[in-house]
Amino acid sequence: MTTREILTIQLGHYSNFIGTHWWNLQESNFTYDPKNPSEINHDVLYKEGENMRKQVTFTPRLLIADLKGALGYLSEQGSLYDTESDNQLLWDSTKLEITSAEPSLRTSFIQSLNEFDGSVDSENFNFESDVKSWVDYLSPQFHPRTIMVIKQYLHNCTQRPFNIFTYGRDLWSTEQFFDNFTDKIRLYVEECDLMQGFQVLMDSIDGFAGLGASCVQHLHDEYGKSILAFPCLDFNNAEPSASDLVKVVNTALCWQHIGENSSLYSPLSCGQVGWPFGADARKFENITYSPELKYHSSAILATALDTLSLRYRTKKYPSASLSDLCADLNKLGRKAAATSLSLPFPMKMKMDLIDVLDEFEGSLWTSLTPNCDIPMDNNMQSIALRGISENRIKRPIHEASKQISKPAYRCSSVHEMMTLYLACTCHASATYLSNIEAPLKITLPYPKIFNNNVTKDGNIAGWPVGTDVNSIAVMAGMHSGSNVAAMYESLLKQTKRIRSIKKFHAFTDSGLEEDEFVECVHNLTDCKEAYEDYYI
Repeated sequence: MTTREILTIQLGHYSNFIGTHWWNLQESNFTYDPKNPSEINHDVLYKEGENMRKQVTFTPRLLIADLKGALGYLSEQGSLYDTESDNQLLWDSTKLEITSAEPSLRTSFIQSLNEFDGSVDSENFNFESDVKSWVDYLSPQFHPRTIMVIKQYLHNCTQRPFNIFTYGRDLWSTEQFFDNFTDKIRLYVEECDLMQGFQVLMDSIDGFAGLGASCVQHLHDEYGKSILAFPCLDFNNAEPSASDLVKVVNTALCWQHIGENSSLYSPLSCGQVGWPFGADARKFENITYSPELKYHSSAILATALDTLSLRYRTKKYPSASLSDLCADLNKLGRKAAATSLSLPFPMKMKMDLIDVLDEFEGSLWTSLTPNCDIPMDNNMQSIALRGISENRIKRPIHEASKQISKPAYRCSSVHEMMTLYLACTCHASATYLSNIEAPLKITLPYPKIFNNNVTKDGNIAGWPVGTDVNSIAVMAGMHSGSNVAAMYESLLKQTKRIRSIKKFHAFTDSGLEEDEFVECVHNLTDCKEAYEDYYI
């Protein structure tokens, strides 16, 4: 099978929270049984290598950037390869003054990963209080090329924060960062046989917005491959403050530039409003989570990414590609799409898919894009479903009873039945559906956010079952429709509160011109109008 490789790039602290859950999920869903091979082609996002001991390694094809102090115990070179040098033999240790910092503490979960007996007792961990950074629940091993530490800025520093779009853009322009980071990209690309493109996650409310926009422009200019970008916004329910408008400007500039250079982008947030004022979090019927905890909210966003990306990662659809997804949704110059999630997909106990769909009322999905609710109608959409077995679509004919009178009874597969359902319920929509039978395995360190009516295999019970959930069915999608206009309109409304960018000295002092800001506002207006129905 020809592997069509993808390079993933994560820029920013919250993006790395999401990415960590994503890579954890992928590795927990690896299948090692040759009699039951995986339906997912892991070579799309992973690369095979060899360490210094000639041991075969399998690591994410990944580049990460974060600020100094955010990595805690984790070395910039990772821990998979022996990178210790013998340089100490070249120096006279009696003439050296060695200064060392206190080693960063490891959470009990990270310590357990290094225990040889492999035992992991969930009762020993309290992730909600222990997790301060994404490295505190990171399971996979990284290639030494993966991590890039931005040494010019310190994580959580209030004296010199990395909080302005132009700071990130200026950082990209520095010779030291640009050469180092782009060399790493080039080395990854050169290792690929048939590369299909890039996935880029970036924080959009701080300096990483500028860094991410510059990175996407470089990828566009240098490689000409498909670029799927996800500007991420952490949930914030704090009281409004002056810094909120700074985050609004960062987000607006970010969207403008990645809209010009990416193939498709979808803003991600667990907040209903994202710009970022006090607002409610997105609600799911069968899960309860704390949206203010990055560890919780990022898990939900990662679950959506892991599922919607199945379209171009499965062996079942070897010809499906990232470029197909982008081309389906960026019609008429519309570069933005909304992301949806159904977690878990509501398969009730002892019920077949035909009955679940027949009884279901309302929307099947919840939006994960701020200020954008996704209707069932009038969308270009790509939807991926996992975790529903083919033997759960309907009863055999001698047990069918009332099922046999339903038109969907003629369907012979999950794909066929879901396609029929979406055709009947999503009026005036064009839908591309992907599905695999394997459920999403849920293992530590995924947060325990499922309600007590969810069974261990992800079914929905009508009573408390009080058990750990081991696997679930999930549906996620990307949608391009007129409701995306509301997302632009809300950001435009906040951006227009700024009469002149000159009042924000941090932007002007770092090189942002008034004309550039005015152009950004006009861009938001154009994008909003592009999604309004009467412009179609």
